[in-house]
Amino acid sequence: MISLSLLSAWIAVQGGTTRVATYNIEWFPEDAPAERIDSLKSVLNNVKPNIIAVQEVQSLKALTQLFDSEWQIGIADETSEDQEPGIAVKKPYRLESYGLVFKDPLFDYAFPGKRDVLRAEVSTPGGKKLTFYVVHMKSRSGGRLQTAPQRTMAAGLLAAYIKGKNDENAVVLGDFNDAPDDQSLNILKSGDLNAKGGKWTGKPMLVDLLDDMYRKDAVSHGLCDLYRGQALPAVVAGAYGENERTRGIDYRYPQDLKVTQILFDQILVSPKLAEGATPMIYSGADALKGRRGRVRRNDEGRAEYTQKGTRASDHLPVYADLKIN
Repeated sequence: MISLSLLSAWIAVQGGTTRVATYNIEWFPEDAPAERIDSLKSVLNNVKPNIIAVQEVQSLKALTQLFDSEWQIGIADETSEDQEPGIAVKKPYRLESYGLVFKDPLFDYAFPGKRDVLRAEVSTPGGKKLTFYVVHMKSRSGGRLQTAPQRTMAAGLLAAYIKGKNDENAVVLGDFNDAPDDQSLNILKSGDLNAKGGKWTGKPMLVDLLDDMYRKDAVSHGLCDLYRGQALPAVVAGAYGENERTRGIDYRYPQDLKVTQILFDQILVSPKLAEGATPMIYSGADALKGRRGRVRRNDEGRAEYTQKGTRASDHLPVYADLKIN
């Protein structure tokens, strides 16, 4: 007997679309508070992805708090890393394979703290293949200007790798810690390692589905700071202009910013997948409410919670409906 959730997934496939999502779930541990787990499950139920990329996950055990047996999970599950990327694939979709891309220590500058790219191959119920690249680029901690070279190097390495693979249906998604017009994203969009920041036009290698939303002040990070008891639109006036204004200059965060909310989480796809794609950002109350957690690094560099938070995340899930021909 087929379950209702599997039936709904099958109906979505027959309707011609596949819903892919990305969600940075902010230092998600193996022993997350029940209230936080409930909020995250509520968000997932409202977004209803067929395939979802996640970031900042402690382990496979941590993800099993959110995803039951109807899901296949891909994660490197390295004991030395507590901020891993992962992917969850809901049946009847199939996770065919997965693995890290840039494992050699030579790549540690571009991918510090083992922020490696997770590559996963997924089959649709109709037999089509999708190749996912789950990213979590270097944060802006330490300064946007100072850390930008790490993100641009990571983007260049990934762009070259994707060019070499020539995947038919590529999806690059995750927390880029940069916005759509920043240099790192333009490298991925163009495939040009010399691409600069600013609005890019040309024949794309990948299409950033969030480009237009970005220029309309859409945000995916920090909206929780404005939460006052009810859902908010994922738009903050001035967000686009503030990221553009501060590109290439040194500034203090958050003192020198008029707007701290920003669009860090994005989905880039092969050009043919972009046709008719519908990007969205979920910002319901369940994604915003709750107390933030507090984490510090111990002497061994491992994460330790000084306060377990109940908030789902400081990020919002970004998702899109794709037509796979």
